[in-house]
Amino acid sequence: MADDESMFPRIASTRSTRLSNWVTLVENRVVASARDEGAIYHSIDTMDYVSVLAVTADRRVPLVRQFRPAVRRFTLEFPGGMRDGDEAPQTSAIRELAEEAGLAVASVQPLVTMIPESGRLGNRMWTFFARDAVPIPDWRPETGVEHMMVSIADLFAAALDGSFDHAPHVAMLGMAAIRGWLPRPA
Repeated sequence: MADDESMFPRIASTRSTRLSNWVTLVENRVVASARDEGAIYHSIDTMDYVSVLAVTADRRVPLVRQFRPAVRRFTLEFPGGMRDGDEAPQTSAIRELAEEAGLAVASVQPLVTMIPESGRLGNRMWTFFARDAVPIPDWRPETGVEHMMVSIADLFAAALDGSFDHAPHVAMLGMAAIRGWLPRPA
């Protein structure tokens, strides 16, 4: 019987090593044909996470600045974080916006669900857009997370000059502009 080429490439074996509560290293042996011994590819499985692009009534956008050990520097990002267990992504987004930016919203709109990095990460990123975010009275910032509010024009300028460079968040900004939910400044 001839090799069924429609079965290739395929994963011939998988081994997972849990490194922490948040990260599992995955080793896949991928074969290209029945006679191929395969090649090893590594990836990271982590929990799905959420991010929210919110706008206040005065057209300001919350950002968070925090130190990210993986890139060895501070980054600017939209508020977000890991989903808690079976928590609905929308609920996670509203919770993260409150925790990281001290803002409340009645609801969020799905912006885009994406694979943040298909070559290395095995998770999804749920993104949302929120209008009319309002400050939470007596909110206390999370340790290690600096909250700031920027104008829409300053947000676009930061994306263009590279100071706002978290790729999935830049994609969120682009999707919000494409949908007409966040108009580009003149």
